[in-house]
Amino acid sequence: MGVVKEKPIWKFSVTGGQDTSTKSHATARGKTYTVDEPIQRGGTDEGPMPVEYVFMGLLGCTHVISNKLAKANGITITDMDIDIAVTMDSHGTRLINPIDVPFPEVTLEIRVTYDGPRDGAMEMAHKLRHHCAVSKMLQESGTRVVENWDLNGEQLTIS
Repeated sequence: MGVVKEKPIWKFSVTGGQDTSTKSHATARGKTYTVDEPIQRGGTDEGPMPVEYVFMGLLGCTHVISNKLAKANGITITDMDIDIAVTMDSHGTRLINPIDVPFPEVTLEIRVTYDGPRDGAMEMAHKLRHHCAVSKMLQESGTRVVENWDLNGEQLTIS
């Protein structure tokens, strides 16, 4: 297996379509996923809602970029758990009225166990919001992104 040479600017695609009025399928890199609404919203609950996929993306981005930053700052993450609490203004999706910021606030609880210097862990935590593309997208859309870190038991909040 060869090493992937990353390009600074690259393109990717996602394809898919409608299965029902509430359920769709999406394919990326040959992997197909179901997107659906809960039963109480008329769906069949066969997959996460579209907005849940956004925050699963934030979780994955947080994990991957934190590990890249850790390595760049001389630390090794040995364990990481992430919980995300989302505040959503559904006036737009419920067709009540258009809104500018559908997610006013998102709070991440990021618990990390690491090996290496404390300064490297602090640098990783402070830089994450500037390098995670999903977090950056949310911030630029007006969402307040709060990161509550637990770094080997030391608490740090970044917002």
